Amino acid sequence: MTKGLTFDIRYDNELAHQYYGEGDQLTQRLQDVYKDKNLEFPHYFDSTLTTPPIHFMTVEAPDDVDVDGLRNVHVPPGLNVEILDFD
Repeated sequence: MTKGLTFDIRYDNELAHQYYGEGDQLTQRLQDVYKDKNLEFPHYFDSTLTTPPIHFMTVEAPDDVDVDGLRNVHVPPGLNVEILDFD
């Protein structure tokens, strides 16, 4: 079984947005950051129209995932990920 986690992704500034990208490029970067965590990232996700945008991803994770462990994963500078578990 899996459960859905919401990843709210924010950039520190527009330069970070340009560097990390969005869409498939951002998804690939997040897969690299959270490798070996058995997470399934979506190819499509919602975003705000602000500059830089805020992205909202529903990420599939195993039922027994350590959400606090995910929150403690080192995310590269300029990128901020808030993980919400509504279960």
